[in-house]
Amino acid sequence: MDKEVKVVIDNWMEFHPVITTRELGWSEECIRDAMSEDPKEIFNYFIRNFFSIIFYYVDDDNFYEFFMESEPYKFWRIPKRQDWDGNFVGRQIKWENHEEGDVLFEFDDDTDLWNELKIDGKSIGEVLERSYIAEIE
Repeated sequence: MDKEVKVVIDNWMEFHPVITTRELGWSEECIRDAMSEDPKEIFNYFIRNFFSIIFYYVDDDNFYEFFMESEPYKFWRIPKRQDWDGNFVGRQIKWENHEEGDVLFEFDDDTDLWNELKIDGKSIGEVLERSYIAEIE
């Protein structure tokens, strides 16, 4: 049975204003790329292939990034723009050249992030289920 679809963000961006519960977590494209429907396997696929991931965690109103472009790899909270006008949630951060934020965790490529990384006591799997995964590159 499908879960009821609810709007969780009603002011995301000008060109995509509404984010629903259906858009949280891994997209169909991510599932196809990882060739799995298991959230842990999908996460590990992207991390082990050194994809940086930016996501917006709905429960705490913050953007986070797995930064995989240099070692040690880092997981940080992206700082909010000082000049954010409050109109669109997705404009809280600079997308092209955002600054390194509060580094919450440094890791190497064999770290078991799925079991070790927590935000507010929640596993990264739980966090990603409640997040809009905004960019993977």
